[in-house]
Amino acid sequence: MDFAVRPLAPLIGAEIRGLDLRRPLDAGTMARVRQVWLDHVVVVFPDQPIDDEQQIAFSRQIGELELINMSALQVKGRPELYQATNLDEDGSIMPPEHPVMQTNRDNQQWHSDSSFKRVPATASLLSARIVPESGGDTAFANMAAAYDALDEATRQRIDGLVAVHNFYWSRRGIARDAFTEAERKALPPVRHPVVRVHPETGRKAIYVGAHTEKIEGMAFDEGRALIDGLIAHATQPRFTYTHRWQVGDLVWWDNRSALHQGRPFDLARQKRRLHRTTVAGTGPTL
Repeated sequence: MDFAVRPLAPLIGAEIRGLDLRRPLDAGTMARVRQVWLDHVVVVFPDQPIDDEQQIAFSRQIGELELINMSALQVKGRPELYQATNLDEDGSIMPPEHPVMQTNRDNQQWHSDSSFKRVPATASLLSARIVPESGGDTAFANMAAAYDALDEATRQRIDGLVAVHNFYWSRRGIARDAFTEAERKALPPVRHPVVRVHPETGRKAIYVGAHTEKIEGMAFDEGRALIDGLIAHATQPRFTYTHRWQVGDLVWWDNRSALHQGRPFDLARQKRRLHRTTVAGTGPTL
């Protein structure tokens, strides 16, 4: 199948048009699309009016899917699908004190999906079903390009360091009783390298984000300063692309070499619902 590719920013992002993701892609087309994704870190497919089953089917052409272990964040009865939404099952806007609303606010931090797991996610795919009139964009940062731009002294300092990633660190603003003890035990803190080598491209990338709590062997405040400094460096405009959502957009990004963040919108008055599938990782980073 033929398709057109258009770069979206100098160092990250490409748009693909000419494919219908409601139907499976043949192996040759899928391989070419995957290469565009590896080259650009983020791929946008506009005008893809897919349903949940079609999104799951396309995502499974990329790899095995993660299952969402927290029922409040699932599409009902579909653990393959995470809901990025401020709406309840009836389509009404949730009250501001609802834990999911705090999760929405927490997702405005720069993060990599599932970096709080021992085997973190390979990729995420987000499909826009309802979008607000203004705001609610998603920004992406190319962490491999950011690593390449570091000075040599910083690269030498961070190569070989190990960081602790902890879901409950990034969600420390949510009341403890919002999570069951079983949910807490299912997600203990995990260790990842601060500099991660991409298993397909071989490129090195900075691998810290909102889920990163501390650096092993470093005083907490010193480690926090390093983490925050690396995130600030990597999220400069030259390394980023911001996507303004339209209903029907599907965006596919590489969690091994990208951070992303949701941008604010009026959570109390405007509706937003996007469905995410997450492609599981293939092995631990250490």
